[in-house]
Amino acid sequence: MKNLANTLTISRIILASILLIFFKKISVLFLIIYAIAQFTDMIDGTIARKTGSASPKGAFLDSIADLLLASNLIKIVFKMKIIKKTIAVWLFIALGIGALSPIINYINHKCIFFIHSIASKICGGAISLIPFAIYFGFSNTYIVFCLILITLAMIELCFMSILLDIPDPDVKSLRSMIKGENYILI
Repeated sequence: MKNLANTLTISRIILASILLIFFKKISVLFLIIYAIAQFTDMIDGTIARKTGSASPKGAFLDSIADLLLASNLIKIVFKMKIIKKTIAVWLFIALGIGALSPIINYINHKCIFFIHSIASKICGGAISLIPFAIYFGFSNTYIVFCLILITLAMIELCFMSILLDIPDPDVKSLRSMIKGENYILI
């Protein structure tokens, strides 16, 4: 039971890799595999905390799995030519801002980690619905909505990384840090 969370995370890495390698567009089979992968993302952290098996390795694997799933979205969106160049530039700028967070964490704490804030979890949830928005034909507006969320969340992550006293990937929000609240996610 203690290895269940990591097993789910590794299964998400495998499923995301299958999607990345074998699918060029969104189909029903893509959506089924993608939904299973997203489900493992929703439950692996909870299982790790409940079984006492949460670890830096598991958190790192979770971030790798999330990046692979996000890579699928980027690949599909660009292959299907869904977004305009200006939106693509916006996406890369937002992701570039987000990439600063682990770099800042490394500079400040001498270890690389990804912060799993509330905003990043909301972003992840919204982003996870993009393939369904594309499949059902209302992708443009939804992608812009997601980009607004991503940009704001990435900016918050950078500020959180700058202000973080100890290397802690489970910081809840910038607001909770500033107010000095117990900021660890449950």
